[in-house]
Amino acid sequence: MKTIQNFPAAQKGAVAVLVALTLPVLLGAGALVIDLAYLHVVRNELQNDADAAALAGARKLYTNGASVLDWTGAASTASNAITLNRAAGHALSNGQVQTGYWDTTQGTSGMQSLPMTPGANDAPAVQVSVGKSEGQNQGPVRTFLASIWGVYAQPVRATAVAGVSSPGSVQLSFPVAMSQCMYQNFWNMNVQPPAPRLDPATQKPYVFKIGSAYHYGPCDSGQWTPLNFSGNGATLIDKIIERDPALFNPPPPMLSIGDSLVLDTGSKTSIYKAVENCIGAKTNPCDWVVMPVLDQVNPGSTAVIRGFACLNILDAKGGNDKYILVQMSNLCPPPVAGGIGPNYGVISKPSLFK
Repeated sequence: MKTIQNFPAAQKGAVAVLVALTLPVLLGAGALVIDLAYLHVVRNELQNDADAAALAGARKLYTNGASVLDWTGAASTASNAITLNRAAGHALSNGQVQTGYWDTTQGTSGMQSLPMTPGANDAPAVQVSVGKSEGQNQGPVRTFLASIWGVYAQPVRATAVAGVSSPGSVQLSFPVAMSQCMYQNFWNMNVQPPAPRLDPATQKPYVFKIGSAYHYGPCDSGQWTPLNFSGNGATLIDKIIERDPALFNPPPPMLSIGDSLVLDTGSKTSIYKAVENCIGAKTNPCDWVVMPVLDQVNPGSTAVIRGFACLNILDAKGGNDKYILVQMSNLCPPPVAGGIGPNYGVISKPSLFK
């Protein structure tokens, strides 16, 4: 027969005491898990909101090849984009927007305010800060369990910087390279943003020839190149101009500033005819092309890529006087690109810097 053991009177209520003693710890742990997790969620929402608004503003910096940056339009677009987003269940009503230049190497930290003269590594950018704090967006984030410690709300903030830059790596599809001295003759790096040099007679970008290196001087000539496709010769060049699916599926890897590029020999008339046929074509036209800028252009040699230029191709002629008629431009569609390089007219899609 089992006997029932009675606990001493002194032990009665011990569990209640333990619960009372550990309750603050349990609630504190709950506050740590629940409130910190919720604050993290809200901060992620704010970060997404700031990212979206900064990117929206950055898209307005360059407007249809304008000769000046649209700082006012970029700031206004970013501000309007803030109010299209939500955090902690409420629509955002305000935030801070700043425009200026961002040092892509971060040799200079933070946004560099206007007016200023940008350096080689400075890209035009839009900075957006959004937060929930006193007087901003329905106030700080309310806590759930942390209130037992007297913490009823916590401010949360996020910042994003987005901008537009010229690429340091590009997926190329037009097999012509131009010399750096030719680029310097027709591209003006002393204006902001850099732009084509204007012909005083027309007040439009100079129209000039990229001639065969066999017939033109070093600062007036370009040369055919197989880019990074395997092989050489006129047949391969023709296929690149025509964007032969067999060559571009899968797409070729990107070429970067500092890479070496092999230059072809010869200047067959058929290649110039292929360019002429490509201008204005319904599919894969050659009207605006991205072209590598090389330190030198000598047929059959290897040269180093110094940047990527945007050119508007106007005409092409074979025969004895072989050339491609072009203008420097900044209207090339954003290419498949990466990294950051000098502004020769090619602009990548807006990206987040921070």
